[in-house]
Amino acid sequence: MISTVFGYDHIMMCAKYRTPDPHNHLAVHFIAGLDGPVHCIVSGDSFDADAVFIASDVVHTAYAEAGDMLVFLFDAAGNIAKEAEKKYLCGKPYCCVGAETAVQLREIWRSNSPDDSDKLITQLMGLDTVSSLPRDERISEVLEYLRTLDEIPEDITSQLCGKVCLSAGRLSHLFKENVGISLHRYLAMDKMRKGYIHYQKYGNITEASMRAGFDSPSHFAATCKRMFGISFSEFIKSGE
Repeated sequence: MISTVFGYDHIMMCAKYRTPDPHNHLAVHFIAGLDGPVHCIVSGDSFDADAVFIASDVVHTAYAEAGDMLVFLFDAAGNIAKEAEKKYLCGKPYCCVGAETAVQLREIWRSNSPDDSDKLITQLMGLDTVSSLPRDERISEVLEYLRTLDEIPEDITSQLCGKVCLSAGRLSHLFKENVGISLHRYLAMDKMRKGYIHYQKYGNITEASMRAGFDSPSHFAATCKRMFGISFSEFIKSGE
């Protein structure tokens, strides 16, 4: 099974991609080879890199010929993606990271849990997720409530508004201000996270999708494809 961490505005996974199709989607990538370089094709450029940032909505493919890759997918609307654009990409389709940084990254991965690696690697790259933590206690209450749910129901926005006594507009504004992405995008990410957890428990995509609040397994797979560039079945298969 893939070692996967879902953050406020990103996902990190350790995965094996051998022959991925070129694709583009609204996420900034950071990809690092854990056992050697990664072969990349980005906007028609073919190259090998120990680690690379790839801009949002750029046609690309990347795979490790041996070993695993560590893949970060940062929501293009989130604070971390904006920091990566400013610090590394600077309007370019990709930016390779030096070998010395890749060596530090690999050591972090080998010496820590996936959750701790997520925090330490983003800090190493100067993309500290601490800045995305909520400051308003009402948003903290919203996030804590969402963590207690097994699914994201259709009326979740109304539930959240009632819980913290805010209008939908005010809640959306505060959430974006505190978390760095919109409430709508966060709920989509959280629904994916819950679906993944249910899949780990039940081993069945249909069961997982319905328990997480998706309309159907195809909706679940399509959401994963839209957000991360691969369907959920491909996502699971890549870690086998």
